[in-house]
Amino acid sequence: MDRPNIVFFVPDELRADTLACYGHPLSKTPNYDRLAAQGTRFANCHVQFTVCGASRCSLLTGWPTHVRGHRSLYYFLRPEEPNLFRYLRRAGYDVYWFGKNDALAAASFADSVTEWRDRSPPLSPELARAYAGGGVVPGAVTMLFDAYGDRRATADWANLEDAFRILRKTDHERPFCIFLPLLQPHPPYRAPEGFHDLYRPDDLPPLAPPNLAGKPAFHEALRRRAGLDTLSEDVFRRIRAVYLGQVSYTDWLLGELMDVLDQTGRADDTALFVASDHGDYAGDYGLIEKWPAGLEDGLTHVPLIVRLPGGAAGHVVEEMVELYDIMPTMLDLAGTRATHTHFARSLTPQLHGAAGDPARAAFTEGGYNPFEPQAF
Repeated sequence: MDRPNIVFFVPDELRADTLACYGHPLSKTPNYDRLAAQGTRFANCHVQFTVCGASRCSLLTGWPTHVRGHRSLYYFLRPEEPNLFRYLRRAGYDVYWFGKNDALAAASFADSVTEWRDRSPPLSPELARAYAGGGVVPGAVTMLFDAYGDRRATADWANLEDAFRILRKTDHERPFCIFLPLLQPHPPYRAPEGFHDLYRPDDLPPLAPPNLAGKPAFHEALRRRAGLDTLSEDVFRRIRAVYLGQVSYTDWLLGELMDVLDQTGRADDTALFVASDHGDYAGDYGLIEKWPAGLEDGLTHVPLIVRLPGGAAGHVVEEMVELYDIMPTMLDLAGTRATHTHFARSLTPQLHGAAGDPARAAFTEGGYNPFEPQAF
């Protein structure tokens, strides 16, 4: 086939093990499951870093974070550094970005992105200060809040509507890539009505308990610092239940996107990628959110599902892959390649039914660099 359009749907902080097609016994995710049945599901995809900005910088470059830094929430890819979207632009693609930016410095947008719009609300001053100080929000012990109202009144829905506008256009002169970095299921733990209380805490499988032997010292330190050590297991089960509701909300969003692809005929010429930047403790170990030195499976293991027109259907790759393999895979589909040295591998053969590499390992690293500049 000719070079496909690309849609890249990226819920924020989505654990692989919360999707039914990855084995969760209760999760209602029919659209992730439908996509897996229509394409290729990578059963063991792991991220390079368990914080948003660092993970996304690795994703766009094929670099482990230690290569050029980018270990934080605020130090992003500069114009002199490569990125996936600039390569696509130079290969003749229009690149549309609808959602949050945790990847590119401001000066990198001009030659990497055709249109960028983010309907996400700005961070409150309290949240901004808290994230700059390490991510623990003083005073918001559980990050558990009341439900939203209408499912179509969220920033994620607004960003999706911008994608629908591009998909419904009939006068595209160039192939396009639509990047959808959404907010859900990132904390605060809060979902629209109809999803917020979709799961009963008492029905859920057991959580990983706190104070397990051999766990890193930062577990206990985080629980003390954030006041999490004062909470009962019932609270953490409620957090997990709402988080699963958020996951199901992203599934609904994905279903709406897939329906528009079908209605416009774009499903026949568009590769749909679904992945996430990292997971979330969501109550495991008596913790919430994530941590830059956290290497537990709930943080490193994310979904990766790809539907390619003419590609394999219902294929499962059990072998290990890494999140940044998306970069050379998309470039392969676009008929171009990276011209910088990187460490990622194209997964195009697997999208056509090949097995993975049984000897492959995945590498995740952690830790902030206190000398790294904290600015865009």
